Formats: sequence, C-alpha cells, structure tokens
Amino acid sequence: MKRVLITLGIFVLFEIPVKAWNLISPVGSRSVALGSCSVAFSDFWGIFNNPAGIATWKDISAGIYYENRFLLKELGYKNAAFLFPDNWGVLGISVSQFGYKHYNENKIGFTYARSFAPYFRIGLQLDYLLFKFSEDYSKRQCVTFELGVQSNVTEDLCFGLYLFNPVHVKIKSINNEHIPIIMRIGTSYQITKDFLATYEIEYHFERDFKLCFGLEYKIVKLFFIRTGIQTNPGVLSFGIGYNYKWFCVDISSKIHQTLGTSIQSSLIFRIKKG
Repeated sequence: MKRVLITLGIFVLFEIPVKAWNLISPVGSRSVALGSCSVAFSDFWGIFNNPAGIATWKDISAGIYYENRFLLKELGYKNAAFLFPDNWGVLGISVSQFGYKHYNENKIGFTYARSFAPYFRIGLQLDYLLFKFSEDYSKRQCVTFELGVQSNVTEDLCFGLYLFNPVHVKIKSINNEHIPIIMRIGTSYQITKDFLATYEIEYHFERDFKLCFGLEYKIVKLFFIRTGIQTNPGVLSFGIGYNYKWFCVDISSKIHQTLGTSIQSSLIFRIKKG
C-alpha cells in the first residue's frame, strides 16, 4: 500500500496522466548517461529520440531498453524497436510503455528516415498513443507524429533538431486535454577520435526549458565511459558501454536532486549486415 501511495504522489507531482511526459523521455542508456542528450546522435535509439538519427544505420537490428525509475517497479519504462535499412532509407517500428496495471502510457511508432546528402538527414514517425487507467476509468487515445533533422556542419560537428507533436493534438476525452509539444535542439562534437562532447536544449511548450550536457570517452577500442548533467530538475548521470561486432550493451544511472536514483540498461542486437 505504501508503494502505491508513493507512486500516486509522483503521478500528481508530475501531472503524468494529462501530459504524456514519460513517453517522450530520451531512450537508450547512452543518452541517459550523457545528461539525456540525444538529438544529435546517429544511432539505433534515434528511433525514439530523433528519427533522423537512424537514417545512416546499416544493419537489420533489434533493441530493448528498460528504466527502473526511482527504483519503483510501478514507474518502469520499457521500450523495444526494430530497424530495417535498405537503399531507399530506413524503416523502423517501436513500442513503449510506462507505468503499471492501474495506470500506464503506451506508444507504437512507425518510422521512416533517409539521408538526402552526405551531410543532411531527415526522419518522420507516426505515433499511436494509448493511456490506460484502472478498470473504473475509460481509456484515452490519440494519433500524432514526430519530426527530426540532422546536419553535419563539419565531419566532427553535428546539429540536430527534433519536434514531438507539432500540431498539438488532443486526447479523445471529455476535457480534450492536449498532448504537449516538445522541441529539442543540440549539437555533438567529436573533439578527438576518443572524446565526444554534446549539448542540448529541450523546450516544453507548456512548462519551461532545460539544458543538458554530456561527455563520452572511449577508454579502449570497444569500451566507453560517460557522464552528464541536466537542469530543471537538476540531474547527475553516468554510465558505461560496450560495443562489440553484433551487439552493444549500455548501463547508466541518474540521480534526481529530490526523488533519488534511477537505473537504466539497453541492449542492441545486429541481426544482419546491410
């Protein structure tokens, strides 16, 4: 009973039921470790963070990600995705769920991304959102989309822009609540072949903006260490990663200034070379 009351208190604190905030949190332990920076990365988890980021992905791949938020199973954040690249671009499908049986948020996404020039990429994702409450309450659902672009200013400097729900759709319910508009803009800079820095601004059109900053260092050929910070709220993060030929595993943790620690893990399998 105590855990349920704590969970409900967190729901109230963050206005989760009407803001769909959790379904658009950055996915992938690498991004979390880097202060939640994600918009300027060309990697597998771009299917959740910036659809343009998967445009250069070469392998048929599948990935899973799980976050134990504030060490409460009721606040579990689960994600899975599949990417299929071809000559005409990259197709992807993703599923996400946050919450537990008495309240959960669900998203299914269908993504297409393509490189139009060596230094320009664009991606589009169509989303179906479903919000499920306890049996005494009705379900809520809606459809929206995400749009992302990336451009390499130089070989080592990448710029990214991401928009979630730019048309500000409403949830189909009596009160017609709005799904929030989220914009992220940022850069990643490969300072040396082993050292990367990234910076990002996220603007929530119904709240405020936050700043994110992260550093990644490759210790040896396949092993990485990462750290990052973000504001509003203040969060410190860190993590490690191991990238082998056919799989990649990352583990991270972040510490919220008020609510405590969250643990994340992600795994990518490269099924077939493109």
